[in-house]
Amino acid sequence: MAFPVRARPLTVVGVALTLTSAQGHSAETGSDAGSGSASRNSDSVDEVVYVYGTRQKYLEETINSATRTPTPVDKLPQSVFVITRDVIDDQAMTGMAELVRFVPGVTMAQGEGHRDAPVLRGNLSTADFFIDGLRDDLQYLRDLYNTERVDVLKGPAALVFGRGTGGGALNRIAKTADAERVRNVDVTLGLHDQFRLAADWGGVVANCGAARINLLAEEAGSFRESVAASRRGISPTWGANVGEKTRLDFFGDYFTDERTVDRGVPSENGRPWQGSRDTYFGNPDLSNSDIRVLTARSVLRQDIGRGFSLRAAMSLGDYRKFYDNVYAGGSIDSASQISKISSYLSQSDRKNLLTQLDLTWKGKWAGAEQTWLLGLEAGRQNSGNLRINAASALFSLSDRGRQFRPDFSIAPALDNRNDLRLTAALIQGQASLTPNLNAVFGLRWDRFDLRFDDLRPDSIDFLRKDEFVSPKLGLMWEPMEGVSIYSGWSRASLPQSGEQFNSLNATRAALDPEKFESSEIGLRWKSSSNFLLSAAMYRLDRTNTTAPGPTPGTTVLTGSQRSEGVEFALQGELIRGWNVIGSMAIQDSKITSTTSAAPAGRQAPLVPKFSASAWNRVAVAPKLDVAIGVIYQAKQFASISNAVTLPAYTRIDAALFYRVSSRTALQLNVENLTNERYWFTAHNDDNITPGAGTLTRLTMSTRL
Repeated sequence: MAFPVRARPLTVVGVALTLTSAQGHSAETGSDAGSGSASRNSDSVDEVVYVYGTRQKYLEETINSATRTPTPVDKLPQSVFVITRDVIDDQAMTGMAELVRFVPGVTMAQGEGHRDAPVLRGNLSTADFFIDGLRDDLQYLRDLYNTERVDVLKGPAALVFGRGTGGGALNRIAKTADAERVRNVDVTLGLHDQFRLAADWGGVVANCGAARINLLAEEAGSFRESVAASRRGISPTWGANVGEKTRLDFFGDYFTDERTVDRGVPSENGRPWQGSRDTYFGNPDLSNSDIRVLTARSVLRQDIGRGFSLRAAMSLGDYRKFYDNVYAGGSIDSASQISKISSYLSQSDRKNLLTQLDLTWKGKWAGAEQTWLLGLEAGRQNSGNLRINAASALFSLSDRGRQFRPDFSIAPALDNRNDLRLTAALIQGQASLTPNLNAVFGLRWDRFDLRFDDLRPDSIDFLRKDEFVSPKLGLMWEPMEGVSIYSGWSRASLPQSGEQFNSLNATRAALDPEKFESSEIGLRWKSSSNFLLSAAMYRLDRTNTTAPGPTPGTTVLTGSQRSEGVEFALQGELIRGWNVIGSMAIQDSKITSTTSAAPAGRQAPLVPKFSASAWNRVAVAPKLDVAIGVIYQAKQFASISNAVTLPAYTRIDAALFYRVSSRTALQLNVENLTNERYWFTAHNDDNITPGAGTLTRLTMSTRL
C-alpha cells in the first residue's frame, strides 16, 4: 500500500512507480510491523508526502529455525518456506489452516474440528508445532495474533527439533519487545457476525528495558448452522540488555478458545454429500471444545567473546482441554439415512517443562569460515487423558442426529496419566569448504523415558524407554552470484506410543520407533534482496509402521510409506510495488508395504497430486493497493481407505487496501470471489469439511 511518510527536511522522499512505469526516485522508508503500518518520526515535520509503491515484507532473508543459528534462507540445504507478518495481515489470516494454503507440499487435515493437523509431504502430524524453537504440542487451534512469522520446514527436522518432525515442522516466531514504538489496533468485521479486535502495544520502559503486549478478542459465527467460536488472548513480552553482552527476554501467553466442534458432512456414493453446505450433522449443542493455554518462556543470550555465544531457553506450559462431539459416524445410505451417528467426549491436561542450552562458536579455522553448535536439552511432560465413547445410533437425513443425546455415564475407553522425561544432545557444524561450497552436518541423540499409568480397573501400566540418533547432512554450491544448488539427507524417529504419548499397550511397548528418511535436491535463485525463487525434488520414506503379523492378533513392523514430489515456490517483491507469494507441488504418497491401516498401493490421504497457489499485491495509486489470490487443489482422497474422493477445486480471493490518513487504513478481504462449491479437507470418509461461499472481512487498522 502507499503510505504517507513523515520525513525530516533534506530527506529524499517519494517514489513514482506503477506496473507500467518504472521511473522514480527511491526513498528510505524504514521497517514496518505488519500491513498498513507507517514509518513515523517523532521530530517535527514540515510536510507529508506519499511513497508510491508497497513496503510490504513478503520475504524473510535470515532465520534461526533450520539450524538454531542465524542463517540466510538461500544458504540452507533444506526446503524452507516463511510466511511473514505482512502476508498474514494482507490475507487476514487468523490460524494455521489459512496459513498453509500457500506453502508447497502442505495441506491441513480437519483435525475433528478442534485441532491443527498439517499433512507435510504426505505425513499427518498434530505435534510438530514449535514457538521460537520450543515444542508446543497440545492438540488445539493456534491463533496468529502474537506471531511475527511462521517458518515451515519440510523433511525430517529432528536434528534441531527432536522427535517426530518426519514430514517437517512449523515454528512460530513470537513478536518480541525490541524497543520499537508500537501502537497498533486492528478491528475486523466479517460476515456471520465476526468481530475481531487485535491490539499490539509496545516500546521502551524507562530504566527497565522494553515491553510489549498483544491482545485478542474475537467472536464469530459461521456459514455452518449453529457453529460459533469465541477466542481471547493476552501475550506480554519484556526484554532488556543486561550489560553490554547479555540479552534477556520473557514471553507470556494466555489463550482461550471456545467453539462448536464441526466435523463437516458425510459421504454419499464415494463423494462428499451434495446437500447444502451449511447443514450440520450431529448435535451442535453437545459438540463443544473448550481450550485454555498458559505458557511462559525465557531466553538468555550472551556474547562470551572470542567467537563464542550462549543461549539458554526455558518454557513452562499448562494446557487444559475438554471437548465432546456428536457427529456423522457413517455415510448416507440408499434409504437416505445416516448409517451411524457417533459421539464421544475427551478431556486432557498437560504440564510441560522444557529447557535448551546452546553453545555456539563462529570463526575461521583451517582456512574455512565455520559455525559450530553444541546443544543440550532436557524436559518433563506430564499428561492426563480421558475418553468416553457412547453408543451410536441410526438417524434419518432430515434429523441428522440433531436430537441425539448420548450416554456418557459408561466406562471410559481411555483413562490414563503419562509421565515423560526427555534428554537430548546435539552437535552441528556449518562450514565453508571452498568459497562456493558450504556444508551443514550434525548428529542428535535423544532419550525418552515414559511411564504410562492406565487408571481403568484391572488395567496394566507400562514403561517404555527409547534412544535414537538423528543425523543430517547437506551441501550447498553457489555456481554464480544469486544462484545456489543444494542436496540434503536427514533422518528422524518417533517412539511407538503416539505423537502425544497417550497410547501405549503391551504390543506398542515392545516395538522399535518409526523411522523417517529423506533425500532432497534443490535450486534457489535470488534475483535481488527482495525476491527468491526456489525448487526442490525429494523422496521421503517412512518405515517401521505397524502391520498385522502372520499370527492373528499379532503386530509387526513391516509397514512403510513413500512420498515423492517436486515443489516450486516464489516470494518477495517482484518489482517495486508488486509483492507476490506463490507455490506449486506435484506429489505422490502411497503405502509401499502393507500396514495395519491399508494394503500396499493405497494413496496417502489429503495429498493432491497437483496443487498451486499465488497471491499478488499491487500498488495502483498513492493510497490504493489491490490483491488477487488463486488456490487450486487437484482431487484427493479423504482417508487411507481411498473410498471417498474430494473433487478438485479452484478458489479465487481478492483484497483492497486503502490509506485513509497517515494513521488509519482500511482493508477489505473477499474469499471465494466466484462462490465456488468445494470440499477442501477431511478427517475420514464421513467427516468432510465444505468450503464457505463468498466471505468478506473489513479491517480498520489504526497506528497511534
